[in-house]
Amino acid sequence: MNLAVEEAMARVFSAGSQTQPTVRLWMNPKAVVVGRFQEAPAEVNLAQCELSDVKVARRFTGGGTVYHDEGTLNFTLVSRRPESLSIVGWHEINLRLVAEALELLGLHCSLSLPNSILVDGRKVCGAAAAAGTHFTLWHCSILVNTDTQLLELALAPSKSITSSRFVRSKWRPVTTVAKALAKPISVDEVASSLERSVERNFGAELDAERLTREEERYSKELHAQKYSLNEWNLKGELGLVWDEEKVKRANHTTIAV
Repeated sequence: MNLAVEEAMARVFSAGSQTQPTVRLWMNPKAVVVGRFQEAPAEVNLAQCELSDVKVARRFTGGGTVYHDEGTLNFTLVSRRPESLSIVGWHEINLRLVAEALELLGLHCSLSLPNSILVDGRKVCGAAAAAGTHFTLWHCSILVNTDTQLLELALAPSKSITSSRFVRSKWRPVTTVAKALAKPISVDEVASSLERSVERNFGAELDAERLTREEERYSKELHAQKYSLNEWNLKGELGLVWDEEKVKRANHTTIAV
């Protein structure tokens, strides 16, 4: 459902029904989330996921596979992208915003463009995006106190399969914010720091709101017809066809990933 909400927010913004830039901070229970153009069996240890009750899901943005649990903070920004700025440039601006939030907590990190934040060479945050003529959705996952042992087990096959016609994940050693700081830290603390960084960088004040009626309706429809189905999550088939039909009917801008 969280991934359905992400796409619904992008579609509604693209259609012009929502014009205010939106920041979303959210978490998933244990889950592996593959990129839109990836082959799930090549990226995920499906047997281990079943054994450990880790859900397998597919997002509508590109990029590599990530592991989520309740120690992972996900940050989403839906807005218009300045016309003169490339998607790589947009990645850099938003990664710097997140890095600044982590530095406010005492973490010394560096960017690995186009879509990662590193601490001592280990990945602590990865990002992906989707863009259309009228919108950009950028989101990232921050490993705050994620179970990295289960992460390594769940994503194990990708280290041995070397060829695929699909997009492959680029693997790096990982760490968490808590491990890097060598002290306990909560997801809420990181979320608060992110909110301060957003307000400072965009010169705006964040107002807490619920999903609009259109976002809520659309996310439920997307969940029922796409994100709850194995055809999409494991194979990536149903949703791609369904997306094209929905875009034509709703006259939305086609999404380029």
